[in-house]
Amino acid sequence: MKRILIYFFLILILNGNNITDQVEVMILSENVGTEIDVHENRFYRIFPKEKGLINAQIIRINDSQYRLLIVKKVDGMETKVRRYLTSNEFDELKKYVNEQPEVTEEAMIAMYSGMDFLRAENIINEIPKPQYVVLQYSGNKKVNGTLSKVQDNILYVQTPMSIEQISLESLDQMAYRSSVGKFDHIRPYIYAMTGLSGLAMARVYNSQRPDTYNQYGIPRNDLNAYRQIIGFIFGLIFSSEVFDAVSTLLTPKETIILSEAEYEKQNY
Repeated sequence: MKRILIYFFLILILNGNNITDQVEVMILSENVGTEIDVHENRFYRIFPKEKGLINAQIIRINDSQYRLLIVKKVDGMETKVRRYLTSNEFDELKKYVNEQPEVTEEAMIAMYSGMDFLRAENIINEIPKPQYVVLQYSGNKKVNGTLSKVQDNILYVQTPMSIEQISLESLDQMAYRSSVGKFDHIRPYIYAMTGLSGLAMARVYNSQRPDTYNQYGIPRNDLNAYRQIIGFIFGLIFSSEVFDAVSTLLTPKETIILSEAEYEKQNY
């Protein structure tokens, strides 16, 4: 019985060595080598539908079939996935990659400069708040409002009806202002406008009230003047807020893409 077990294990070892010898990791192209990493996959778009890809290898099973081993990140965890390619699919993929230019550092920098979704968390946390934003999330849903804060990757947006809570993971794109422009040259005009607006409102208020007389029957014009001064002061009190609002409106907005799916949709 002992000899039978030893013989059985020897057969398994020999068969395992034969299987190992038969495994052949394919080189898809000299541009990528035996292992396709995330950067090469993004640059050459070898497997564009494999979201969260970390690396991939192609192994030849036989002359007509290949196994694709993919390591990808799904819900924050690394997962191994198997796909299969025919010889024709492998040849077409190889031809496609070989026809592409060799990846360089300059080309890589240019590619990543437009991929804002890779820096989404930093961008969201660094933009000035509160400010008016336009968000597109979960496909085609949109919300307009004031982004008041970001906490635990949840965006709190004040709309006319309620405070919307939107997860950063569901965000596709956002229109916002990275900073507020400098418009100090219009500050005196804004202050004068708001002050005169307060004065004008006070004069309208005075015109709608009946005249007030003192005990000698003389009109109390001093009250009218007092209300006009108060109206002018109230206008100046709100001038700073009006200036900030005008500066924000005059600053051009920029739209950034914050999901890989939206990036693929708009660029390919």
